[in-house]
Amino acid sequence: MMRLIVPLLMVIVAVGLFFKFTDPIFAEIKVLQDRQATLNEGLNNAKKLREVMKDLLDQYNAIPGTDLNNLNKLLPDNVDNVRLIIDIDNIAKPYGMTIKGLKIKMPEEKTAEAVTRDKDNARQAMVSLSFSVSGDYNRFQSFLSDLSRSLRLVDVSVTGFNSNDKGIYDYNIEVQTYWLK
Repeated sequence: MMRLIVPLLMVIVAVGLFFKFTDPIFAEIKVLQDRQATLNEGLNNAKKLREVMKDLLDQYNAIPGTDLNNLNKLLPDNVDNVRLIIDIDNIAKPYGMTIKGLKIKMPEEKTAEAVTRDKDNARQAMVSLSFSVSGDYNRFQSFLSDLSRSLRLVDVSVTGFNSNDKGIYDYNIEVQTYWLK
């Protein structure tokens, strides 16, 4: 009988030791294997993103320098009010117009409702610039036409005028321009 009890007791002890020590180690190995699989997936995604980034960088580097300058002028990455004023003044000069009464309105802090509404446009910002010029109507039309064809993205949002007896009008203009944040 003793011969049977000792091996049976040893088997029971071995099974107990397995469940006490070995099984938790196997469970920990399973958790680590799952974590390794997640990390490997993240590593593969990072490699794919690196390839996409390299392709985009190659495409960007293939753009000629003059085109990049034109793109930066169209939608700059900062507020360059001085350059904008100079550009508008250069457009007005051929028509004998001078910019007067210049006012710059920087964007105000947005309310929660405005932030929610403008979430899609979060990468861009806007600044308003108001000024006045004097001249006859034909020159003013030509000035606005040239302003609309300039490389800088400018929206004329408000226009108004004051007249006098000489046929020279004072035009009040407000434009909005944009830049990337």
